Amino acid sequence: MTLNVEIYEMEYSCSPGGVDCWEVNIQGYGNSKCVSDFDTAGSALNWVLDQYPDQMLELTVTSLPAYERINNG
Repeated sequence: MTLNVEIYEMEYSCSPGGVDCWEVNIQGYGNSKCVSDFDTAGSALNWVLDQYPDQMLELTVTSLPAYERINNG
């Protein structure tokens, strides 16, 4: 079974004391899992590969600039 994995950058720095980070959302087998606080997209992907080494992944990676371009035209 293929796991759907989204790695995306979150903008928390607009909140007092907030720090931007990368998050992972994994969907598969009828459930989902969200993991946060990665410094880079690469570290998030490495975590996914460590956790699911024998799974086929369908991966989407979205940075803040890409998100803003897509949603703000």
